[in-house]
Amino acid sequence: MRRISRRRLLETSAALGATAGLPLAAASESDEADEHHASWDGSPALEKFVAPLPIPERREADGRQRGAPYHEVSVEEATHSFHPDLPDTTIWGFDGQFPGPIIENRQYRRLRIEFDNSGMPEEHLFEIDEAIKGTTSENYVGYDGAVPDVRNVTHLHGLNAPTASDGQADMWTSPDGVTGPRFEQSVQEIPNRQARLSSVYHDHARGISRLNNYAGLVGPYYITGWREEFMGLPEDEYDVPLVLADRAFHDDGSLYYPDEFVANFAGDVATVNGAAWPTFEVEPRRYRFRILNPSNGRTYGLKLGSADGDHEDGDGHAGEPPSIYQISAGHGFLEEVVEVGHGGDMEKLVIAPFERAEVVVDFSDHAGETLTLENHAQFPYSGGSHDGGHDGGMGSMGGDGDMDGGMDGGMDGGHGSGADHPQIHELMQFEVAEESSGQDRTRHPTDLRMPYRHTPNERAAQETRQITMEMQMGSDPGLHTLNNKRWGDDVEIKPQLGSTEVWEISNTSMHTHPLHLHLVEFTVIGRGPDGTEPPLPNERGGKDVVRVDSGETVRIAVKFGDFAGKYPFHCHILEHEEHEMMRMFEVVNGNDRGRGRGHGRDDDADDRGHRNDDDDEWGDDDDGRGRGRGNGRGR
Repeated sequence: MRRISRRRLLETSAALGATAGLPLAAASESDEADEHHASWDGSPALEKFVAPLPIPERREADGRQRGAPYHEVSVEEATHSFHPDLPDTTIWGFDGQFPGPIIENRQYRRLRIEFDNSGMPEEHLFEIDEAIKGTTSENYVGYDGAVPDVRNVTHLHGLNAPTASDGQADMWTSPDGVTGPRFEQSVQEIPNRQARLSSVYHDHARGISRLNNYAGLVGPYYITGWREEFMGLPEDEYDVPLVLADRAFHDDGSLYYPDEFVANFAGDVATVNGAAWPTFEVEPRRYRFRILNPSNGRTYGLKLGSADGDHEDGDGHAGEPPSIYQISAGHGFLEEVVEVGHGGDMEKLVIAPFERAEVVVDFSDHAGETLTLENHAQFPYSGGSHDGGHDGGMGSMGGDGDMDGGMDGGMDGGHGSGADHPQIHELMQFEVAEESSGQDRTRHPTDLRMPYRHTPNERAAQETRQITMEMQMGSDPGLHTLNNKRWGDDVEIKPQLGSTEVWEISNTSMHTHPLHLHLVEFTVIGRGPDGTEPPLPNERGGKDVVRVDSGETVRIAVKFGDFAGKYPFHCHILEHEEHEMMRMFEVVNGNDRGRGRGHGRDDDADDRGHRNDDDDEWGDDDDGRGRGRGNGRGR
């Protein structure tokens, strides 16, 4: 293990304080950098758009356990090919894959999952910095056991699950069986009693989560609902995950990550589904893409561009690349379809770390063309873009809040200027075939009828809480905190089970912070300098991560159910989370505890109370109240 240099951290923090636009990967390069650290000055040059896009497979259950499908997922060290011209890379992967396989289950059907890391090596892929809390036994209250370098715990992100199955930071297990202080059970019980969902499962081990995720421990997780089967959405091979994760490489193909802690890290190579700058051949028809961003710290501002320059439509007029139509922000569906692109509701689709977006793209008018998925968000992100705009700002600005004042993005589309500015302009290309293999019977996105969604009622809020996001510049520079508190401080936020609260989240730092709450789905009800401006068009749906820009207040309404217990809330920039921007709330039983179940939040809960055809239970509701109180009012 390495102990962080105080001078190194001071230099990093000073660089951050000087400008929000300076990439922290660059700021980490000091005059005293060690030989290994200084030896990296950018990933090797790789030809773009030659690697085919891999498609993660849906994982079949390994059997049944206690009446539910059971998955035994191995956590393995393996090798992976990111690019034909790059030597194979050692990774850590679920089932030895990066990204891991898709784990999918039906809404209201239980799932049992066990993540087995018993075959992992004893030595970590990256250097572990003991200055980061959670890496030594003294960092844990009432725990004096070993803290092995290799340890894992898997969080199923966005899931409504009991505490023991939530995969929290101090519930880790080592390959030789050493367990963290709050470890309770090896098999995680996932009720799936919530809105249909597109999300991720990923490592959450305290002190090394940023390293384990960067090594490859992330995969897609879906909950499917019966209503979406009748919406006319693309299915099967036309329903494709896009897992966006930047990475950096040494010449020998190994992953590069700094040996000592940096406050925010980004790679200089775009990978999609584990391939560097891939290409994907699509038919001239509609596709559904489930976009996931498990990058450590990079926010993406997505839109489609033409790789062929201006093209002409059938009438000989100059045409535009196809729009991106967003239908979901992860939980359920949006109130209305949001068009992203030139002349649409938003110019760019901004996705911060661990946000998701489900979109539909219609390639039917673009046969024979090549289209590029572009990134217009600056790193590190504070609302800036490559093209001088503002990507994620206030609802009152219209569209996606473009305005002057973005930071210079005059880098090349790959490395920028190597380690100095790891900007990424392009992610992948779509090669549209000349003909489709069959008739497209899906609905055009503008004709989709979005299911009704129950939302937490702000007027029913029993508590309004103020949450502040700050960067500490005193004795511990580079420290990011919530309400000026750290992970080990006493739990102060204790919502009643079944109650609704409003959280007003204010960002006094210089970075955008994506705040994630475990357990719950929430609704964005306001943003802007005082939180009174309307949410962005693509925030009008269920979320579990919300971006809060510098100087902004975001207001969310959240209902706390179905489980009592302690759960984290934290910034999902992994380096910020690791360096104290993670706190606990505790859902407590009280006079309202009987209202904690079956509140019917989800857009496509089956109000008919039908019996699951492969479970020996009715909807897997412990008290039988949730299944009959869905919305039943889908339009």
